[in-house]
Amino acid sequence: MKFLRITWNDLRQNLKGFLIFSILMALFFLWFTTMFDPELFGDLEELVAGYPEAIQRMIGESISLTIFTGFINVYLFSLSWFYFGIYFMMKVSQDIPKEIDDKTIDIMLSKPIKRWKFVIGKFLRHVTSAAFLTFWAGIAVIAGIFAFPNVDPNIVYFNELIIAFVWLFVFLVALISTGLFFSTFLTPRKSLGLTLGLVIFFYIIGVYWQSFGENLEFLKYLSIFNYFETSNLMVNQVWDNVLINNIILIGYSIGLVIVSIIIFNKRDIPV
Repeated sequence: MKFLRITWNDLRQNLKGFLIFSILMALFFLWFTTMFDPELFGDLEELVAGYPEAIQRMIGESISLTIFTGFINVYLFSLSWFYFGIYFMMKVSQDIPKEIDDKTIDIMLSKPIKRWKFVIGKFLRHVTSAAFLTFWAGIAVIAGIFAFPNVDPNIVYFNELIIAFVWLFVFLVALISTGLFFSTFLTPRKSLGLTLGLVIFFYIIGVYWQSFGENLEFLKYLSIFNYFETSNLMVNQVWDNVLINNIILIGYSIGLVIVSIIIFNKRDIPV
């Protein structure tokens, strides 16, 4: 299929840089497991409990630094949109616009290939990268659990940990879809700016919605961050809304990809 060929060609051309980034992030996650110390972080947990409520919301509704999954949730999953998300938003939002600016898209569209296949090919390239990155980050964390003596594997909630990484992947796809949407009709700079701006807006209303007053609390449902809240799963092993939140994020991504294809099909790009 032609869109898979586009995906493969893009992956191959950007393989070196992505592999370096993936290795660095995997090593970072592996190193992070060495920092876990139940006694040390038990005292830190009491300190965090005294932080302003707004700061506590940044790291999740449920906080427990004395269990490994709670520790990972605070320092890795709650910040994953920064560790991984910014990388993908920068890449996706400028991918198609740069092809247009550099005129390399002329060669592609002059061939007998439909525009929707071109968009899908670009989208799948970044989705594949996100899956690869998430997989190796998860492997690094699990390897650290068994490799270092500071973590007892017998008291780690592996089911919840694995599901959290799957959830992270679904969330990254939602960020990728956001960047893809703007990339289909804007210049590289505007696409990146609006992608980052919208995600920051999502973050503010998804994390700090309680500060807006009862009349505006409905805004949280507009934010993708409202549907990526892993703390209850990681700390309390509560699976409530995990499935429905993932379905909502998947629906968000599918909807934006469809809209992106429609916009790109109607865009005037002389070949």
